[in-house]
Amino acid sequence: MLKEKLGFLGKIPFFSKVVISGLIYLGISLAYSNLTWGNLRAKLPFFNRMFYSKHLSAAHYYETFTEPKSDENNSETTDGALSIQALKVHKEMNTPVLSYSAVLEPVEKVEIYSKVSGRLETLFVKEGDRVTKGQKLAKLDSMTFELDLAKQRAALGSSQALYQLSKDKLEIARRNVEIKLGEADKRISLYNKAEAEWERFSEILRKKEILHESKAITDEEMENLRLELNSREINVSNAKRDLEMILVGIRDEDIVASGYSIPSDKKEKIEVLKTINTKIEKSELEVALKNLKSSEVNLQTTEMLIKESVLNSPMDGVIAKVNRTSGELINAGSGGALPILTVISVNSVYVAFSVNEGDLSKMKEGLKADVKADVLPNKTFRGIVKKISPMIDQKTHTADVKIELTNQSSELRPGMFVRSDVIIGKETESILIPINALVTSSEEEGFVFIIREKRAYKTKVSLGSKKEERVEVINGLEEGDTIALSPINRLHDGILVFPNFSSK
Repeated sequence: MLKEKLGFLGKIPFFSKVVISGLIYLGISLAYSNLTWGNLRAKLPFFNRMFYSKHLSAAHYYETFTEPKSDENNSETTDGALSIQALKVHKEMNTPVLSYSAVLEPVEKVEIYSKVSGRLETLFVKEGDRVTKGQKLAKLDSMTFELDLAKQRAALGSSQALYQLSKDKLEIARRNVEIKLGEADKRISLYNKAEAEWERFSEILRKKEILHESKAITDEEMENLRLELNSREINVSNAKRDLEMILVGIRDEDIVASGYSIPSDKKEKIEVLKTINTKIEKSELEVALKNLKSSEVNLQTTEMLIKESVLNSPMDGVIAKVNRTSGELINAGSGGALPILTVISVNSVYVAFSVNEGDLSKMKEGLKADVKADVLPNKTFRGIVKKISPMIDQKTHTADVKIELTNQSSELRPGMFVRSDVIIGKETESILIPINALVTSSEEEGFVFIIREKRAYKTKVSLGSKKEERVEVINGLEEGDTIALSPINRLHDGILVFPNFSSK
């Protein structure tokens, strides 16, 4: 069947067969040279020798016209070797570091809100101004508070006078107790004297009655004596009544009724009696004292509100942001609103970055770090690791780290992007290679192509710390080895190469 289908070929002349075969080969070569890529061709050397021609490759002509003349050797040589850029590695002094992209943050940042509500009367500063601790920044209208202050000062004066009056009344009442005790002693003496006089006159009358019975005195004299005795009895009754009246409140039963025990010492007893007999005055004094304290608190509160209407800087620093203008109505507290002003410290700044959890064990507080900013290419700033977050973010598996830098010259500003190199060990001799020389890599290992006897061999290497665009090779390379730099994607294990040495 196949013979029948291909029978027409026998009718074609030999020369025509050659032409047709040539055209087919040319088509296959043209397709192979343009539709395959370098990495694939490098892995198919047999087909590469049969069908590939750089003269049929549009990509080759494009590279020829677009690449600099110095890179002409990047094409394949006539002997079939791939021209590559190579580097002979050597040891150099290297300090192990962990490098991170970071952003500058202020060490201290204070957003200033008002504790009182009111209209913003005056702003004394503008953005960029340097301020000192306690410096006046802004003032709110305080007229309402000042009027309240005048009223409360008058109320305080009235409370002070009432308190003093109550205090004087208590003192007078205590003295009156002493006077009453003295008067009671006097009344007791008068009562005793009146009673003694009555008893003495009663004895005289008894004797006179004996004489009267013997007719020694007249009836008239006897009647006068009886009237005199009756008068003496009335005096005793009056003295007793007066004594009982004066003793009210200072008797022993009054002490017991008030819940006190009767003191044996006279002075203690007098003090107890003063306490019992001045309860009302003492209560009035306590009420007056509470009113006085309330007036004082009201006055102090208003004075504090007036004081809080003036906003002062809490620290030395720079005004980073002013969000309000004079005349705006300000509400007390934050309430989700923008702060009136923001003050930041600039004498020192934090370099803030995130560290992968795998590197956290190498990161210690107190480690030195070198920081560079793109805007200051010729300067390196030395700082110290100050803070390491104790928590790791569950999503990113990183922890926040902050380096503190002194910034006396104020060249560094919060918000700048910088690169920080944290020094994690002592300076040692090691091999550094360009990162782009790695075929594939992870944090700890990668692959490079070592050139031996004009052939490239894929070799595994152990990696250390990164330093800018280079990485430390801990194991897998020795001083004097030659590695391929480019084109890496066209290399495979054992490929014939022509190395051009780089100055990198």
